Amino acid sequence: MTATGLRERKKEATREALRHAAVTLYRERGPHAVTVEDICAKAGVSPRTFFNYFETKDEAVLALDVSAEALYERIVERPADEDPLTALRAVYAARFAELMQSETFRERTLLLREHPELAKRLTHSNKAFEETVARGIATRTGLPSEDIYVRTTAAAAFAANRSALVCWQPGSGPGLVALLHQAMDVLERGLTPSRPE
Repeated sequence: MTATGLRERKKEATREALRHAAVTLYRERGPHAVTVEDICAKAGVSPRTFFNYFETKDEAVLALDVSAEALYERIVERPADEDPLTALRAVYAARFAELMQSETFRERTLLLREHPELAKRLTHSNKAFEETVARGIATRTGLPSEDIYVRTTAAAAFAANRSALVCWQPGSGPGLVALLHQAMDVLERGLTPSRPE
């Protein structure tokens, strides 16, 4: 492994340690009772290191699990013959499969349900996520990012993504990837209800 690759892995490990510490402490004590110093002590790093990764303690908890650029690349690198919804289904499913391996992600999901006031602070991140999806669809289709098809498809796919998260019960019921596929199936059926068997 190159020195650059090793350095990037160390940085990602530190970032994840800070995220995990922040989420764990928020669940244990409540968001208002946790300081940056508490997070750093649990992660075993200095406050100076913390601020190399996050601007606030809330950002350590709420930051996106994938960078906007990485998400964009995943969308545009899907096979060219896939329609946009098929490509987004594959990208979201792969992302959720990765996140299901993360204890931090499961804990964060529970935290947001226990403290819905935190979820309200995700508006900016969610908007950035949806904008990235729209940009990816625009690149795939050759349409401008302001095109109504691009915007509607991005918004609908993002809603399916959110619906899967809302319906997911960690530790019971269908898995997150299965719920995503169910939500994307609803979109592909044109939002018609499924018929009972």
